[in-house]
Amino acid sequence: MGKLSRNLRICGECGIAYTSVSFTKYIDACPICNSRRYEAVPIKTEGD
Repeated sequence: MGKLSRNLRICGECGIAYTSVSFTKYIDACPICNSRRYEAVPIKTEGD
């Protein structure tokens, strides 16, 4: 999961979580509503 989990975002419009990196391209907008407004997902590690 490592690197992929760091690219998680929550869409500021429709609220779904998506990743900004797919296997083929970089995704800059929400795949559902195409909004570019997003919040990064805070990642909790083992030490937190």
